[in-house]
Amino acid sequence: MRSFIAVDINNEEILSKIEVFKEQLENFKVKLKLVETENLHITLRFLGEIDDSYVNIIKDSILGQIKYNSFIIKLEGLGAFPSINKARVVWIGITQGFEHLKQIKNMIDQLLIKSGFKLEKEDFTPHLTIARVKSYPTGELKEFLQNYLNYEIGLQNINSIKLKKSTLTRQGPIYEDIAEVKLI
Repeated sequence: MRSFIAVDINNEEILSKIEVFKEQLENFKVKLKLVETENLHITLRFLGEIDDSYVNIIKDSILGQIKYNSFIIKLEGLGAFPSINKARVVWIGITQGFEHLKQIKNMIDQLLIKSGFKLEKEDFTPHLTIARVKSYPTGELKEFLQNYLNYEIGLQNINSIKLKKSTLTRQGPIYEDIAEVKLI
């Protein structure tokens, strides 16, 4: 089962603003794969393919051990990985509450290591992916991203963490919640 641990974005005001961004991105002469609204999330830890037998370990030994207060994140500014000039992933930044996301991610990593998982090599940069760029980014896309570098999108209450299953299809991934832990 392909899986990951994440927090959902479900604030209607934020989702509406993201839809406007996605509509604008579709007008550019760039081949994109937009993230479906129901799939918007912030990945804390990608687990990859795991055996079904690990699901209960992750639910009980990892998610069940997380005790953390709910908190608010601020979504602000558009950006791209690896850079605006070489955009492959278009994202929205987290300018408030990212330290909480990092602390929870570190807790998850430590619990995963104790359960036999390997540590991720990449640094964790909390972000919300809204599109994947499939062709070379145009000047039009670069200018659009530059214009929204500091655009305030909104506040999202983070009150749960989820283990999600990802099923890849030709139309795009389908995510299913497998387990959820509520924050205090």
